[in-house]
Amino acid sequence: MKRYGAPERRKSFRVWLGSSSELATLSFADKQDIASPINVTTLSPEGISFETNTVLPLSSEVTVSFRIPEDEHVFSTTVKIVRFDPSKGAMPYEFAAVFTRISKEDKNTIKQFIERFNIMHLLQLTIQKDASDLHLVVDQPPLWRLNGELQNLDSHMEKLSADDIKIFIYSILSHDQIRKFEQDKEFDFAIPFDDQYRFRVNMHQQRGATEVAVRLIARKMLDFERLNLPEIVKKFAGLRDGLVLVVGPANSGKTTTIAGIVDLINQNRKAIIITLERPIEYIHVNMKSIIKQREIGVDSSSFSVALKASLRQDPNVLVVGELDDVETTKTAIVAAQAGYLVVASFHAPNSIYALDRLVSMFPGELRKQILAQVASCLEGVIAQLLLPRKDGRGRILATEVLITTEAVKKVVRDDQLIQLDNIIQTGGSKGMQTMRASITKLVESGYIDQNIADFSMEVLMKGRGY
Repeated sequence: MKRYGAPERRKSFRVWLGSSSELATLSFADKQDIASPINVTTLSPEGISFETNTVLPLSSEVTVSFRIPEDEHVFSTTVKIVRFDPSKGAMPYEFAAVFTRISKEDKNTIKQFIERFNIMHLLQLTIQKDASDLHLVVDQPPLWRLNGELQNLDSHMEKLSADDIKIFIYSILSHDQIRKFEQDKEFDFAIPFDDQYRFRVNMHQQRGATEVAVRLIARKMLDFERLNLPEIVKKFAGLRDGLVLVVGPANSGKTTTIAGIVDLINQNRKAIIITLERPIEYIHVNMKSIIKQREIGVDSSSFSVALKASLRQDPNVLVVGELDDVETTKTAIVAAQAGYLVVASFHAPNSIYALDRLVSMFPGELRKQILAQVASCLEGVIAQLLLPRKDGRGRILATEVLITTEAVKKVVRDDQLIQLDNIIQTGGSKGMQTMRASITKLVESGYIDQNIADFSMEVLMKGRGY
């Protein structure tokens, strides 16, 4: 299996069967009366992988009988052992085998079963329809989020059972990834689909059943204009040190904005950039900079551990995908004060809530100290919302931009964060803009509907995400 969960380049797609074939058996041609139980783990049109306590020589031929889910038919085939995985060092042993004798009817049935559970078809449809997300949910057909709305884009798809979803998603996981998910009940990874697209996948459990949320990511970087990012945001890519926060609710394009900033640094500066991500979404190619992309859970155990280690790797720029605990936040602030450029993201609807939430991670008695530290290194805050376009062609970005000035530093040090809104409103000459102004501009330009604008502002006034 590939590192980030992508299926190997095989002749055809393999489907995971897990323990669904527990009645499977094998026997030798010269010992038909002796049958050993096996567990068929994966199935392809060319052959099977299976586990057994019996030692089988390479190139030997055995007769295998097995079933597939939701089918009472017993497949009886002859297979040749072509691969043995000795790495486990203990029973059961794992073997791969190719079919040497199988009826035409059985082979067609297997092909139809594999086509039904080939998740790559669902991912292809996600790209073709320009959907942002794919959801696999129990007792629902596959659902796509298109222009912000959940839709069934394939009326022929039936409702999925819990077992169906497991087959879909386990078929693109390694054994280690399956074990990790079954242990933690949560798992994030990315699928590189082709040269242009990747998918971010979140697996989770809901009432004991496995469900999946998949996000489409265009691998090609978009320029600032197409992203609808204000020109002033380019200023952050030119900084040598300090803290830049990119905030917003879930699914607001924070990762894309950060990728755009990294890409701009990469084009214009000789620097070592270390990104800490969970999972890695955009793949950067070294241009002027050297970019080291580290995936939490794969390359390091946590953001805090990875960030501390990164300080010993001669970085110029540190990108933290999520400030999710006190230790990570503390290290990020210290690094920004020490002369590194730190670009970090987390969930907050605007600048005021972002800074308040940042310092609220720490014990109350440290609030004044942390505010002073933040004031000394903060360079700016970008707050984002993705809003449905009036023409139905996807979503468009609305942004609030706070640029640190002496007035901003004083307000932060004095814990008068509520005054930031007035500073942003009057800071237009410095490139600042409020979220309200950004949304109003989108309405006036005909990009979004007034009802969407009113609803968005109402939600923001309550301090929640969109």
